[in-house]
Amino acid sequence: MFNCTVELYGISKQITTQRQVEVELNDGASLADLIAALRRRIPALDGTVFHRGEDRLSEFYAFNINGRFYIDDKDIRIHEGDRIALLSLAAGG
Repeated sequence: MFNCTVELYGISKQITTQRQVEVELNDGASLADLIAALRRRIPALDGTVFHRGEDRLSEFYAFNINGRFYIDDKDIRIHEGDRIALLSLAAGG
């Protein structure tokens, strides 16, 4: 197990009023595992950032992990030391 820090931007930051959140993950955790941990830690994101009751992102959000964007990649694994940001894909002007 390891602690993982996720930086929050856009709506997720507004909802939580936090710049980052730390969650605990098992070695070899998937994106679904990361989302499940975030849903437990910040229930207010469920139904907005995450599909209500599901461990997957809503269509307007993505993770940036070590400089690459991921939305629903079942093969990606989270590792200790990964730099992770939760981003909104849509922005108003």
